[in-house]
Amino acid sequence: MSLAQKSRVCAIDFDRQKDLSKMFFLGYPDSFYDHANTLTLINFETSFEDTIKNKYNVDVIVSSPGLRDFSMLVAKDITFLDRAKEILKDPDTIPKYDFIIIDTPGTGIFETTSAILASDIVIIPVTPAKWSLDTLKDFFKDLNDSIRSGSNLSKIFILPSLWGNSAEKDEIHEQLQRIPEAFEELKKKEPGFDLLPSPKILNPIPSSEAIRKRSEFAEPLSENTIGKVAFDKLAERIIKECTTKNKTFSTSRLAR
Repeated sequence: MSLAQKSRVCAIDFDRQKDLSKMFFLGYPDSFYDHANTLTLINFETSFEDTIKNKYNVDVIVSSPGLRDFSMLVAKDITFLDRAKEILKDPDTIPKYDFIIIDTPGTGIFETTSAILASDIVIIPVTPAKWSLDTLKDFFKDLNDSIRSGSNLSKIFILPSLWGNSAEKDEIHEQLQRIPEAFEELKKKEPGFDLLPSPKILNPIPSSEAIRKRSEFAEPLSENTIGKVAFDKLAERIIKECTTKNKTFSTSRLAR
């Protein structure tokens, strides 16, 4: 929403859990998600324009319960992995937006792979409770494989999320700050990371009861609150980092 105040944004929910969809359309019946969703778009059953639902100045493409079968679709027809890239790189779609954000499930899932293949930039949210260098390494290898398979991925960002004030979290944050240096050493010692750009660390999103409640009840954050300021700064950083317009984003969640 902060990004949409400064640019033209489309948000696509590629996660069967529908977290992004519910953030915009809380309380809507299940039937709301049955028609004109991510899966109908990928199946070419609905056009891009007919799949969009607009709220808070964001064009949203909601998730579908049918995404649970996406792996079966890919197993039957491998071209399904490239469908998102084909649709989002279409010359008729690109000029409409400055940013296309794709919300995905965790690593090792075909939905995430498909989203990465369509993306120029990946943002990896990391929470203190789920922080794991091994998990990051696994995801980095997935990203490297995606580039080898045709992704135009050019930047990787790590976003510390739900960050509070404690000695333990300060220590974890210091570890995150050392990731770019550790990553360069990793590229020298182990195979599977050779195509990746060095990750950058974004400013943390604070742990906030207001953020939790506003997200839970699908409401925008109030102006001048800690959460709103943090997300506004994140939007400014993203815009600054993207010197070329019409970059496609994949916001990828980490699995345990």
